Amino acid sequence: MIKVNNLQINKKSFQLGPIDLELEGGYVYAITGNSGSGKTLFLQTLLGAMPSETNAIIYNSLNFQQNAVEIKKLYSYVADKPLFSDTLQVNEVLYKISKLDERFDLEKCFEFLNKQKIVLHSKIYELSQGERKILLFSIGYFTISRILVLDNPFSGVGLIAKKEILNLLRDYMDENKMIILVTEDPLVIKSLADYVIVLENGRINTKEDIVELQERFNTTDIEKILLSIMKGEKSNV
Repeated sequence: MIKVNNLQINKKSFQLGPIDLELEGGYVYAITGNSGSGKTLFLQTLLGAMPSETNAIIYNSLNFQQNAVEIKKLYSYVADKPLFSDTLQVNEVLYKISKLDERFDLEKCFEFLNKQKIVLHSKIYELSQGERKILLFSIGYFTISRILVLDNPFSGVGLIAKKEILNLLRDYMDENKMIILVTEDPLVIKSLADYVIVLENGRINTKEDIVELQERFNTTDIEKILLSIMKGEKSNV
């Protein structure tokens, strides 16, 4: 379980929080909201990349101030953009990661990328946006973890690869694992998420079970529901 307790982060003129939240294993949480609502900042803070107050973020009774190494072994991360030099070749990046993180399954990653026709000797800057996203997904997904965190993993990804990635994410889940996914794609939310978390101006506007949300708005159209929430419109109930 992840507990967020009165989390507040100030970054320049933007304030994230206060946020109180509990995320339990066995569920997929989709974080969404308008541009500038604080989604990526919230994700970075959850991962310890932004400093927070002691006990503002708790992973199974562990906090970042005292247990950062242990916490970082619990999760793997699919970044929105490459965190390495784009002059490196794909295989160079993967070999480096395999040496830095023993949890990373290099063989399965190679197998997946070959299936997606990613040329392993290509330099990162030679890859298309979709190919970069597939590479970033493979790095996070094939790093063994109990919590998989993804920041906009589907942007620019083709339909076939997108379907395969969604299937892999479904295969990943069990009652002891958790997925936290930042996305603006209502189809991804509908097909994958158990809970939707809508951020607005750095605060949680909505956190609700997706089925209950559909019942409350009397529609299965997730895009319509999200637009209503972001516009401040009330449900039909």
